[in-house]
Amino acid sequence: MWKQQLLAFTEQLKHPAWGFSHFQRIYELSLQLAKEQNIDVDQDALFAAAYLHDIGAFEPHRQPEIDHAERSIQLIEEILTPMGFPVEKIPLVKDIISGHMFYENPSARKESIIFHDADVLDFMGIIGVTRLLSIVGISDWAPDLKSAIKRIQQFIKELPEKLHTPQARQIGKIRQKEMETFLEILSKETRNLEAL
Repeated sequence: MWKQQLLAFTEQLKHPAWGFSHFQRIYELSLQLAKEQNIDVDQDALFAAAYLHDIGAFEPHRQPEIDHAERSIQLIEEILTPMGFPVEKIPLVKDIISGHMFYENPSARKESIIFHDADVLDFMGIIGVTRLLSIVGISDWAPDLKSAIKRIQQFIKELPEKLHTPQARQIGKIRQKEMETFLEILSKETRNLEAL
């Protein structure tokens, strides 16, 4: 019952890079990583975290002076409790969200590590390139096309080392190569990125 309510609540969160489809991918990839590691995880906590980890980036919840993850954590109880989410799992949901970004370190909780890896992986590969290009001109991350390409180059170098599990690192190698291939082709078609 609470899952349906949560899905209905978050379906309205539309954004080209971190909206509802991003939430779906993170949840599914988290479960895939857990399965590949043959470990049991709290699927309820992962589900709630997946669909709420970026809620603090959306209006009317957003507060510019507060990091979106911290803002998301602030909202968790008021969103989940009325839906009937098990209150004893709320601390784990908060823990997962607190370390989800690539510039953060997750806690030692297995769910938090897996979720962090899934979120990092969604910034990599063709999906990562697509997400970054989708926010050109609408986000500080990519105010223009050249800055988006610089961000992709940065992610190629930095994100693989942010992955914690062997399974995520394996996927990361594939996605890193996809990004490199994209830039190689783009470079050929734009005189070394000069004609972007």
